[in-house]
Amino acid sequence: MDNEPGVNISGRELLALSALSLLVYLFLAQLLFYFFHDGGPLSAFAHGLTIPLQLLTGLFSGCTAAGMIIFFASRSPVEQVLEDFTLYRVIANTDFSSFDRIQVSLFAGIGEELLFRGAIQPLLGIWITSFIFIAIHGYFSFRSAGHILFGMLMFGLSMMLGILFEFSGLFAAMSAHAAYDMLMLWWVRGYRII
Repeated sequence: MDNEPGVNISGRELLALSALSLLVYLFLAQLLFYFFHDGGPLSAFAHGLTIPLQLLTGLFSGCTAAGMIIFFASRSPVEQVLEDFTLYRVIANTDFSSFDRIQVSLFAGIGEELLFRGAIQPLLGIWITSFIFIAIHGYFSFRSAGHILFGMLMFGLSMMLGILFEFSGLFAAMSAHAAYDMLMLWWVRGYRII
């Protein structure tokens, strides 16, 4: 894949964008809680397993999901279409330090899960929330079987995060998301074809 103008960004720029995204997600979650929920954002943490069990469940689930996605994404027909997804191209062309990977993954795990699982899912349910989550990330494409399969894999990942929130708690969904992102940042960077 060629380096495209506007797609190459430094690790520092991506980190700044991730921090800004975190703030936007937290702000949007706060608005949703204020207008549509009885409690504030902390009420999203009120159910589930103990925090250590949530973190362990999330880490295990995120690592397992990453392993499954890597397995399918390393094979045809998904392997041939990965570079069609903007997020993949951005990650593949960004030099991440270990610190960058950890921070970007934590920001996404915390912000996105508080917004999507904590604030939106109780209002719209797992299915619609997962659809919105995947659409925002740009993973829906119907150009080929590989595109469709990758979109289905990402939808399944989002559903897993929603189920984790429902049955284990928000920390489980957050830690699963962060673990998944961290492993995928490592894999995409090492797997890219430039």
